[in-house]
Amino acid sequence: MLILATGAAGMLGSALIPALVRAGHRVVATDIDLRDTHPWGGSGPALGHLDVRDRAEVAAAFQTVNPDLVLHLAAETSLEVCDADPDHGYLTNTIGTKYVALAARSHGCPMTYISTAGVFDGTKAGAYTEFDRPNPLNVYGDSKHEGEVLVERLVPQHYVIRAGWMVGGGAQKDHKFVSRIVDQIRDGATQVFAVTDKLGTPTYAPDFSRCLLGLIGSGMTGLYHMACGGEGSRYDVAAEILRILGRHDIELVPVTSEHFADEFPSVRPPSEIMRNLVLDLQGMNTMRPWRQALAEYLHTEFADLVRVSAVA
Repeated sequence: MLILATGAAGMLGSALIPALVRAGHRVVATDIDLRDTHPWGGSGPALGHLDVRDRAEVAAAFQTVNPDLVLHLAAETSLEVCDADPDHGYLTNTIGTKYVALAARSHGCPMTYISTAGVFDGTKAGAYTEFDRPNPLNVYGDSKHEGEVLVERLVPQHYVIRAGWMVGGGAQKDHKFVSRIVDQIRDGATQVFAVTDKLGTPTYAPDFSRCLLGLIGSGMTGLYHMACGGEGSRYDVAAEILRILGRHDIELVPVTSEHFADEFPSVRPPSEIMRNLVLDLQGMNTMRPWRQALAEYLHTEFADLVRVSAVA
């Protein structure tokens, strides 16, 4: 299969593009950031330029590649950036998605769109499933949800995939929560602060990639949640990181979101816990428990920080 991938140089792309290549697919990988044109090493495809905010550039890419599938990863994922500049957030996440969807429809090409648990308001007591109604609280969540609506309306064959708290990418690509904790440990922190009032479901990028490849191979289009098993707070994830690394000497301090209000002022849902209900019902859920996946990630990407006495 010939696959056109947008936003391929990011955190998820670092796992997904190599997985596609290993599975025998031909991949035309694109991004707006070309500082590293071979982010997967010598075994992956060279990275080409594509700005999804430019409709003409998107149309030209489809005309040149004529893909069998488009994998739309390009997005502005910072809540603070989207809230500070809503025009940028909607242009990238909604209008850019519209341009890709229109091109996919014109070429009769199936489309995979990666969305987020942030489309929900977090007020549900249990886990969110694909059958719950979105109600985003911020520009990022709303722009991604509007992207979902456009893909579902414009592209007959579509995979809309909602991910949870993304984990992966290693030291170079990981700019999310796990990396923030790891960086503090590497810098010699004796205390780490983590919030107890934000709940979610970590999503390990390699597991996500394997599950997504199986889904695409099945041809079972539709809306899916794709997160690791289990749930926890940011505090729980931080505690597990310290346990896996054997860092019992570091004090983990529980705080509320107010502690980080100056650094992260955007409103976040109190809960982003998801269940992969549709995958479960179809017998296609291959996502592992998040603690198991996190242990693999830390031992693989940050082995130098794991103390000999640590228990995986």
